[in-house]
Amino acid sequence: MSGKRAKSMVAEAHRYLYEKIVSCQYLPGQAINEKELLDETGFGRTPLREALLALQKEGLVEIFPRKGMRIAPYTEKSVVELYQARKLMEPNITTEYKTLYSKDKLLDFQTQFQHSDTLTDLARFNLDADFHSYLIAITGNSILINMYQSLMVQQVRLGMYAVTRSSATRSDDLKQHVAIIDALLRENEEDVRDAIIVHINHSMIRSLNAIRDT
Repeated sequence: MSGKRAKSMVAEAHRYLYEKIVSCQYLPGQAINEKELLDETGFGRTPLREALLALQKEGLVEIFPRKGMRIAPYTEKSVVELYQARKLMEPNITTEYKTLYSKDKLLDFQTQFQHSDTLTDLARFNLDADFHSYLIAITGNSILINMYQSLMVQQVRLGMYAVTRSSATRSDDLKQHVAIIDALLRENEEDVRDAIIVHINHSMIRSLNAIRDT
């Protein structure tokens, strides 16, 4: 197999497993059996293993030498730490850069949120992640951006897990996103900070309730 073809197979295996994990078709804490994955995917042992190693680096898979593998689980501690990181970053960045956000871009996000009831759960969580990633990307700081993107992968997966654990709706999310966008359009620092914190806290409570119900 050529090097190019081998890389393509690894990328395919990674994409397949990544989508299964983030959408919670493979649940947090679920054991992974390599033979079963080989039978399920047909990717081959080497590309599958390389994909699993990449997912381990991304914090989505845990590998225990000679013992087995599992989808990275969630604990109260890991959930709280995720939201602590968000609360350290988002309120400070959005208030500092409040005058630099594109008004057209913010209004476009507002329109997308207003029509999000037609989207699948995964598409809604991805839209949420895109919006919050935009708020951080304004810094142009590649370290912050990459760090935040890794947080958003976990955030989407956590949101999908919460959906599997309860019938709770996301009805409050629209008004919370609209409040954030409205405050940014007005460039009101206090309102921006308050709206961001309310939204993050609301999401954290929902996520903690989901894992406590496990």
